[in-house]
Amino acid sequence: MENGKVIISGEVFLKITSAYDNLGRAEQRVASFIQNYPEEILKLPINVLADKVGVAVSTVVRLCRRIGLDGYSDLKIALAKDLALNYREIYQEIDTTDSLVSILNKARLMQTQAIDSTFKLLSEEQLQKACRTLDEAGAVLVIGTGGTAAIAKLFSYKLLKLGLNSQWSSDFTTVPLLLNRMTPLDVLFAISHSGSTHDVCESLATAKDKGCKTIVLTNYSHSLLAKEADIVLTTAVKPSPLGSEGGVTRITQISVLEVVCLLLALHHSGVYDLSTGSDGSDL
Repeated sequence: MENGKVIISGEVFLKITSAYDNLGRAEQRVASFIQNYPEEILKLPINVLADKVGVAVSTVVRLCRRIGLDGYSDLKIALAKDLALNYREIYQEIDTTDSLVSILNKARLMQTQAIDSTFKLLSEEQLQKACRTLDEAGAVLVIGTGGTAAIAKLFSYKLLKLGLNSQWSSDFTTVPLLLNRMTPLDVLFAISHSGSTHDVCESLATAKDKGCKTIVLTNYSHSLLAKEADIVLTTAVKPSPLGSEGGVTRITQISVLEVVCLLLALHHSGVYDLSTGSDGSDL
C-alpha cells in the first residue's frame, strides 16, 4: 500500500475485508471495485456495475448478501452512510525519514483504529450469547496455536479469576484428550485470526461431535471456523506486512476478550443482566 492512499474504514468495508478471502473470484472482483471506487457505486445502476467489473448481475446481488445486506439498493445506502460519516483516513507507512515521535504516533493510530473498527463490527447479539454460554458452562476449554496461544492462556486465567471452570491448551496432541472428557454442558472457545487453522478446525469439529457448545474469535466472519461455530466473535484487523502475527492482531483479540470478561464480572456483581442485556436499573 502506498503512502497517501485513501482508506475508508466504514462498516461496509470492514465486512468486505472480513469476508474477502472466502469470496468467489467474481465476487472478489466486485468487492475490490467497491473498495477502490466507493463513490462510483452510488452513481452506477447494478447492470452497469456488473458490466464494468465483468460479472453477472446475480454476482453483485450475491456479494451484497454475503456481507449481510439484502441487495444492491441497501449496499448504496450503507456506502452513502459510510462516506457521509467521513470514515476517510490517510494510511501513512513508516519510512526512514520518520522521527521516533512520528513512529510512535503512527503505531498508536494503527492500534486505536483497529480497536475502533473491531468494536464497530462486533455483533452485540453474538457477544451477549457468548457471555451467557460461558457463564452457564460446566467447563470451558480455550484453545489457540502459534501467537494466539498466549491470548488463550490469558483469557483462560481471567475466566478462572471470575469463578469459571476453565483451562487452556495449545498442545494439539493433548487437546483431543481434553475434548474426550467434555460433555454437552461444556464449551470450547477457539481463537484463530485466520479462522482456518487446521488443528483448531479439527478440534472444533470434535467438540461439536460431542455436543459441546462452540465459540470462535476470528478476523474472518466467513471462514471455516466461523461457519461451523455456534457463536462467532470477530475482530477487524486490516492486512499488515507482519501478517496475523502483528501486535495489532493480538491487541484487538485482547480487546474483545476484555469486553467478555467485563460483562461477566458485571453480571456476577448484579450490575448487568446477561439474560436481558440490561443494567441493574431495570431489575
